[in-house]
Amino acid sequence: MIQQTIVKVDFPEIQSFLTALDNDRREAFLAYVENTYSIYEIWLYARVIGYDLGFNLLEKWVTKNYPKLNRREILLAETVKLEADVDFLRQQVQADLVKPDAAATRIAHLSKELRGHIVETEKMTKSTDRRGLILAGADKVMRELRSIFKGNEDVINALDLAYESVWAALIEER
Repeated sequence: MIQQTIVKVDFPEIQSFLTALDNDRREAFLAYVENTYSIYEIWLYARVIGYDLGFNLLEKWVTKNYPKLNRREILLAETVKLEADVDFLRQQVQADLVKPDAAATRIAHLSKELRGHIVETEKMTKSTDRRGLILAGADKVMRELRSIFKGNEDVINALDLAYESVWAALIEER
């Protein structure tokens, strides 16, 4: 399974990164990539385990090899369709094609579903924004500490172990 995943990589830089990882880390990373929707979380995890290339390169690789559903976009599209359904039903009532009392129940149901979609989209956005800020802060701390202790391999190794511990704690908070 791992070898097949590596073979489908069209990006030699990513291939080198994956090949440099020991089997356990590579397997854990590829499983994480497969099961995680957020490219930012994938990128941060890659940074924790030694990825030092660009975000865009990793994003292109993930997009090509591990396509993701964008649940927020799907929910927004459904919201637009629900709004259109409510408007269409109201137009039918105004054109006397549907009786107002029959339409009232249907409009109430569609409006309730529409409000639920809006609330869920807002929750998803707030959660993503909050998590993104936390991860961005964690990445900034990692980069700064590596920069400060550049050249001191003992400290860098200790920091890498600490990063992996912090990463594990962040993942458990999901």
